[in-house]
Amino acid sequence: MRERYIKLIIAVGIIAVVLGVYIYSMAPTASFWDCGELIACSYILGIPHPPGTPLYVMLGRIFSLIPFAREVAFRVNFLTALFGAISSALIYIVVLKLISLQKSTQSFRQRFPFIPHLAGIAGAFSLAFAFSFWDNCVEAEVYTPCVVAALLVIYLALIWRDKVEQGVGDNRIVLFAIYLLFLSAGIHFTPLMILFPLLVFAFMVDRKSILQLHIIELIILFLVIIAVAGLDLVDYFVLFLASPPVAILRIFHSNLLLFIVLVAIFAGYLYYLRSKKKMDSRYVFWGLVLIFLAGTVQFYLLVRSKLGPSINEVNPSTWEDFVSVLKREQYDPMRLYPRKTQFLTEGDYRNFPNSYPAFSLITGYFEQLKFYIRYFLWQWGSASNFDIFYRIGWQAIIGIIPVILGFFGMFTHFRRDKKSWWLVFLCFLIASVGLITYLNLKYSPSDPRSHLRFREVRERDYFYAFSYVFFTIFIGVGVFSFLNWIVPKLKLKRLYTIGVSVLCVIVMVVPIFFNYKGVTRRNNWIPAEYGYNMLVSCRGDKAILFTNGDNDTFPLWFVQEVPNRPSNYDPTFGKNIAVANLSLLNTTWYVKQLKEWGAPISFSLAEIDRLPQGLRGAGNRIFLLKDIMIRDIIATNAGIKLKWPDEYISPAKDFMTKVLDNYKEGMIAVYFATTVDRGENLADVEPYLRLEGLVNRVTSVNSPNQVDVARTQELFDMYKMNSMKDKNVVKDDNTRGLFMNYIASYAALSQEYQRMGRLDMAISTLKRTLAFDIDPTRKVPIYYNLSVYALLGQDYDNAIAYLDSVDALGYQDPDLLVRRGWIYQSQGNYPMAEQAYQNAREMAPNRPEAIQSLVSLYTENMNDTSKAIAILQDWLRRNPRDNNAQQMLQSLQPRR
Repeated sequence: MRERYIKLIIAVGIIAVVLGVYIYSMAPTASFWDCGELIACSYILGIPHPPGTPLYVMLGRIFSLIPFAREVAFRVNFLTALFGAISSALIYIVVLKLISLQKSTQSFRQRFPFIPHLAGIAGAFSLAFAFSFWDNCVEAEVYTPCVVAALLVIYLALIWRDKVEQGVGDNRIVLFAIYLLFLSAGIHFTPLMILFPLLVFAFMVDRKSILQLHIIELIILFLVIIAVAGLDLVDYFVLFLASPPVAILRIFHSNLLLFIVLVAIFAGYLYYLRSKKKMDSRYVFWGLVLIFLAGTVQFYLLVRSKLGPSINEVNPSTWEDFVSVLKREQYDPMRLYPRKTQFLTEGDYRNFPNSYPAFSLITGYFEQLKFYIRYFLWQWGSASNFDIFYRIGWQAIIGIIPVILGFFGMFTHFRRDKKSWWLVFLCFLIASVGLITYLNLKYSPSDPRSHLRFREVRERDYFYAFSYVFFTIFIGVGVFSFLNWIVPKLKLKRLYTIGVSVLCVIVMVVPIFFNYKGVTRRNNWIPAEYGYNMLVSCRGDKAILFTNGDNDTFPLWFVQEVPNRPSNYDPTFGKNIAVANLSLLNTTWYVKQLKEWGAPISFSLAEIDRLPQGLRGAGNRIFLLKDIMIRDIIATNAGIKLKWPDEYISPAKDFMTKVLDNYKEGMIAVYFATTVDRGENLADVEPYLRLEGLVNRVTSVNSPNQVDVARTQELFDMYKMNSMKDKNVVKDDNTRGLFMNYIASYAALSQEYQRMGRLDMAISTLKRTLAFDIDPTRKVPIYYNLSVYALLGQDYDNAIAYLDSVDALGYQDPDLLVRRGWIYQSQGNYPMAEQAYQNAREMAPNRPEAIQSLVSLYTENMNDTSKAIAILQDWLRRNPRDNNAQQMLQSLQPRR
């Protein structure tokens, strides 16, 4: 009893400590990527992107209603943090349980009863502060509740083993574990990865009972019947894992006879078990019932979708669409071969087998393994300190200690208790090597090899978070095994033993200091501010805003649907704007939702269903559905009817002539976010776009690089950017990339001021971009342009000062040295100009700019023709075919 209280107190203590760290580093609002969508869907009971995560949405809704913070997003983020802290406590409990199964260490545990607890705490903290897991715990994400479910099921499996070995097997534990596992699929499929390890573990613990259930034969029979009926085995397998009742109803819906056969088989199976008295059929019956009950959580998608929430992705309001979401048909099918890392570009991969891979299968697979190892080594040594592509800092030495202890624990665990070892190891293997093989990911976006262009849009370390979770179990066991070895080896006294044990725990806490900067979202309001700024840029009673992807769409949905600080908790803010995501605009369900909102779409709902996914148009251009809809929305808004299909796939010039040259804005203002790629997405409208802050408005004026100066200046004064400019807020690479959209708009406004002759406004506008925390090399063009403006205004001192700022960044470039020379030359400081040109010449001896500038300086300002001739002769010795230099030399020689 006393031991149970100690375990409870320590577990609660772990939750309190870890939760405190998580809350301190937690996002106060929505973060980028899926978080804004998940929070918005939780608040309005919407439907996020497939697989829909209905259980998470309902849990998020509950937390959003608990008024412990004004910010709704903070409440939903807290849900993730809480489950993350509970996961850490479960690691402690599982490690403690595994250590107790090691009979060979019993005397050591009796002598030092505190060591198993400290080992469990070490394992808990190694998970809590691992990079990817911590990163998932400080924002709204689906993974931490799944981790709790998986760890709880593993712990229940270990408890069940105890009961079986004591001869008092309790099948209620099995029933609850099965229910919990299938229920967790309502959040994400990842917990189902442990099904196979659980089956292997159960077979090793109680082989006779498992064989009596004839599970393998039953599965084989089920698959045979599905195959004979001509149904897709993979589809039904995925569907069954997502929701067993939906899978069975799907069979009933498609083939009544097959459904009756299956019901008869299961009924006969239960009767067989009962008649042979091989196992109490009641438990099997209730197991099936619980599996079916757990799967009913998915029906939320079907029911809620019919009510038309404002976020209703894929619109699974019909049975077929509902099944399609559960089967994830919206995503490309998984292909184990070829490996995506065998190809340099996406086009090459899509064209396989017509295109030949750049690398062999083994090389491609090795690249994916290499990235997993890279992510794995991030966890306790920080991505910035331990990166096999860039550098390994001294901090990595400490970060490698948990890894060594984990593998040591893996080794000693196998020797001392093989049954539980297989359970944890198989979970780790499937969550690492298994997922590497199944997911078949592209190259990492941070891969330094620039020729590898087939890349993921973001780092995918979080995909493998479950493998890090299972490895921390081995870390906890490894700490115990290390102490079990070192204490007797060195004959340590109790005080020293306590000291070494505590040191092991401290080592697991040290990653806090390494990883904090990479994971913290403290006081980071940037995504919500960005969503607000984008929406406030669109004026009019109604507007439609075309966006590019997740990070310029989900923050906007969040601001529209959830009360938040940037919008002053106004529930109506932004509701007059339809956010038209171009990726989703390739789907008919999304086009219909935009039409129902009031977007100017000429097609009827029935016609939209019949629209093709793509058409080949003029110049062999492929027009996707989104391209067709862009044309239709703009034309319909102007009251112009396009002929189907000819004028939807005509050359861009013809569309511009018919629609945009005569464009008269209708009831709805049409905008494109500045994040939209200036490629085919804007091919039909680009010359007619006018910049207004962070958006481009469609106009009737054909003039490239238009800027509405008054409106853009008004918006910049209106935008909320406090968090963006707060130096205490940590910004990641993704956020810094977002800042470039602001900087590009500031730069465009600055250039417009310069064209208007308002150099003071051009300089003050461009200087505002220096407040953004971006990579220093990206500040170089800002300082360069500031120097240009200062030179135009004959402000030579500041022109030089801006170039000095570039030097302070450690950036060296011959063009900047030539620019510096021009400034000195304009100022009349010829010796300094000569020095600058000479420096540029030494830095880039084969570039002509410095040579031309030196010749100009010597002949026009310093009256030293001999130096000019010497410079040209030296140049021509290395570049004898330079006709311009020869002509200049000939013109100078008679003047000697």
